[in-house]
Parts: sequence; C-alpha cells; structure tokens
Amino acid sequence: MAQSQLPILGCDSASQTPIPPALSSVPLSQPPPPPPAVISNGTTTTAGTSSTAAEENIKIAIPDPSIVSNTALISELTHLINTVYTAAEEGLFSPAYRRTFSDEVVSLVQKGELALAWRASLPPPNTFSLPSSDNNSDNNNSNSKNDDVKLGSIVGCVRIHSLSPSHGDFGMLVCDPALRGSGTGRSLVRFAEQHCKEQGKTTMQCELLVSIEFDHPFKRRMQGWYERMGYKVVRHGDFNAEYPHIAPHLVTQCEYRVFEKPLI
Repeated sequence: MAQSQLPILGCDSASQTPIPPALSSVPLSQPPPPPPAVISNGTTTTAGTSSTAAEENIKIAIPDPSIVSNTALISELTHLINTVYTAAEEGLFSPAYRRTFSDEVVSLVQKGELALAWRASLPPPNTFSLPSSDNNSDNNNSNSKNDDVKLGSIVGCVRIHSLSPSHGDFGMLVCDPALRGSGTGRSLVRFAEQHCKEQGKTTMQCELLVSIEFDHPFKRRMQGWYERMGYKVVRHGDFNAEYPHIAPHLVTQCEYRVFEKPLI
C-alpha cells in the first residue's frame, strides 16, 4: 500500500488515534440508491476555480487557507464529516469513534488538500466574507474562492492527496444525504481526478474499508458505485496488520480494498 500521511486525518475523540485518510469514502447516513445521473454542466475544473452542479447550485473548489479563520465554519464541516461517517461505518467501529476533528480539518485546508462543495447562494444572516491571504486588516475585499461559502452552505468535501509522481488518491469523500441523487458525490470525485490529472498523475486511487464477517449493504453499494465510475480493485489489504494502532477501535474484522482508475 502506498504510504498515506496517517496523522492528518481521522482520530478518536479521546485518544486522537489517526485513521487512514482514504478509507471508506463517500459515506452517507443511509445506504445510497443507484449512482446518481451525471449533471451535464456539473463539470470539474482546475483546483481553486469552481465547478457547479447547476440543479442544486453547488460549487466545488479548493478554498483559500484563510477560510480556517472562521472557526464556526470549520466546526460545521467537522460535524458533517463525523455525523456522516458515524452512520456509514455503523457496525465497523465503536460508537465513540470519530473520523476526524477540527484541528485535522484545519491542517488539510491549510495544505490545500481539502476541496469543498457548497451551495453558492444562501440568504442572510449566515453570509460572511473571508479576506484573501494578502489582504491587511484595512482591506475589505473578499477572496473570490471563499466569499460565497456560508454557514449552513457546506454540503460535502473530498480530500485530494499525492501518493507518488504517478498516483493520486482521494478520500474523506462526504456528501450531505439531502443531496442524494444530485450528482454532487460524482462531481467531487471528478474534481479530485481532474486536479490530479493536471498535476501529471496517471492513476487515481481510493480505498474502501469492509467487514469480512458480515455483508454491509452500504459498503457493497459503494463498491458498485466506484466500479461504475471506472475503478477496479487491485489489492486487498489486512487492516489489522497494517494499521495496528487503529484496529482496537474496530468491532468486527475488516479488510480494506484498494481501487485504481487510469486517468489517461
């Protein structure tokens, strides 16, 4: 398995034990229906610019790091990730386990590794503007990548990570269950793929954590969803052997499946 930066993501709220960044992507609070139809104008673009799922007015972009100055927004994003993962990983981890916490989310944003999906229009009073990194305290100009990200508007995210000069990886792929069927999850994956392709990557990777003791309907559907997007299982890994510091938090025996997709 290509080495991941394990300390970045996912930890227990008490012990802050890290969880692998790519495992069990795209969790929803309930097992999803068949994969959503692609929204024709929900295309992805270069990181830092926006792609829009027009029917829901959803934008996707890697935000400027200055967004971390809004602690309420970071808390909202962290809560969304943990809430969705807790439901999706039910039966795999102990109920007290948490996928991530605010400090880790801040770290990802600061490193430019977390793309956000948000509703581009939301009425006051939740609106706020974020200064660009080169603005001083007397400058009221807002950053064009962030100025319409509002409290209550974030509906998903994806972590994009470079594994090697040829391989990119996506993980922590989260979508608000209310947007099931909108194509937002698929658009997040395509954004990650395009970002890595523009960096010269030729292969995209993701991982899925599954129980080897029982059939988990959500995980089964997720594997089918990945496969319909062109991903194929290339390896089965022993989760307990490769992540012994996380294994004690599991309540069932698990393996992880490594998927790959060519980008060229």
